[in-house]
Amino acid sequence: MRRPAAHEALMKELQDEGAFPTFRDVLLLAAAVGFRQNRRAGFTLTAGEPIRYETLSARGFSDTLINMIAVNTVDDPEIMDESRLDERVRIFEEYANGGLEYIQEQTNVRHQPAALVVRELVVEALDDEKGAEAVSVDELLDGLKW
Repeated sequence: MRRPAAHEALMKELQDEGAFPTFRDVLLLAAAVGFRQNRRAGFTLTAGEPIRYETLSARGFSDTLINMIAVNTVDDPEIMDESRLDERVRIFEEYANGGLEYIQEQTNVRHQPAALVVRELVVEALDDEKGAEAVSVDELLDGLKW
């Protein structure tokens, strides 16, 4: 998994101030943001050593996110074939780069630290009308047998 050199400072800021323990975690968030914002951007200049796919997918949800993004991007069920792993990773990298671009733009426009922008983006995503709807305590307890 490659890291875009253009966003190395932003990734380091998110790691240091945003409570993201690893670059892997930053890339996972960035890919989710990029996918949500429909921002996909290729890149050629990379920073640091690539993150091995095995390291990225060691935590069960990482490869799930990579696969979900690919399946929702490419209209071909064969995208899940093992021989197309490199293509799925490239799609993920492009959405991560697009997400980092979006986070950087929001940081610049809002004049806020990246960690605060990310927090606000998460809150906005959770408040989105497509998200969970508020329910009353009575609705939560309806059908519950004591």
